[in-house]
Amino acid sequence: MFGLLLEIAVAQTNTTTNPAGDAIDSTSILEFNPAIKCDCSANNGTLCHITGLRVYELDVRGEIPDELWSLTFLDDLNLGHNYLTGTLSPSIGKLTRMKRLTFDINALSGELPKELGLLTDLSSFSFGTNNFAGPLPSELGNLTKVIQIYLDSSGVSGAIPLTFAKLQNLVTVWASDNDFTGRIPDFIGNNWSKLTTLRFQGNAFEGPIPASFSNITSLTDLRVSDLSNGSSSFDFLRNMKSLSKLVLRNNNISGSIPSNMGEYQGLSLLDLSFNNLSGRIPAALFNLISLTHLFLGDNKLTGALPAQKGRSLQTM
Repeated sequence: MFGLLLEIAVAQTNTTTNPAGDAIDSTSILEFNPAIKCDCSANNGTLCHITGLRVYELDVRGEIPDELWSLTFLDDLNLGHNYLTGTLSPSIGKLTRMKRLTFDINALSGELPKELGLLTDLSSFSFGTNNFAGPLPSELGNLTKVIQIYLDSSGVSGAIPLTFAKLQNLVTVWASDNDFTGRIPDFIGNNWSKLTTLRFQGNAFEGPIPASFSNITSLTDLRVSDLSNGSSSFDFLRNMKSLSKLVLRNNNISGSIPSNMGEYQGLSLLDLSFNNLSGRIPAALFNLISLTHLFLGDNKLTGALPAQKGRSLQTM
């Protein structure tokens, strides 16, 4: 399926007739699968370029054909949820018009090519659930227009490059279940001020949680877990009143649960389990109107639980 669709796409590149097969023009590529999207506005409407290719969740197997990298007008490529193997070719750097790039949930391997840093118009990049290895290329710091990065369970490792401080337009980062090491960079709190979602669970980071996180006041979903060494506190939470999901499991956090947790009225999920918390549980925590899931186990908390709990609380 993929090979045939790619043959059609390559054959029709720079064609002077309307593309055949599954090609589409003004319609959204999300409405078809598989799909080829074209821009036929060049040369007074007689020249077509392939701008989009979607082969999503179709059980496609094998390596990505080299012919794909000749489609240099592509700005939207979705090959997610298949069984693609092999490595990503450095020739991917030819796709400099790319805005949305999706390879998630495949079996791709090897190191991410540094040439990905040439795709400077990229706004969304998804390569999670693969078998990649090695560090994130520092050249990815050149993707200053990127808004979303999804790399959960991608196989990458090592420290987050300092060049990522330049990614100041990031809104969503899913980076759980890798082998990231070292401390979580301070620049995340200082430079990624537009973040609404940050997921750093199940890595090999060292603590503590950076105090600079207090600057990310737009966060609605924060998940950091499994930090080794270092003792964290809740100080960084003081300005995050927009949170709806907060997971701080197994981070060696000490001290008491903040007494002002009742001010976090949007919280629906709170997981503070497997830390070193002590003292009483604030009564206001059980009256949060949106809270449905609360996890406080394996701490050193004292006192009795309140007789009455919020109606929305389903799991505790």
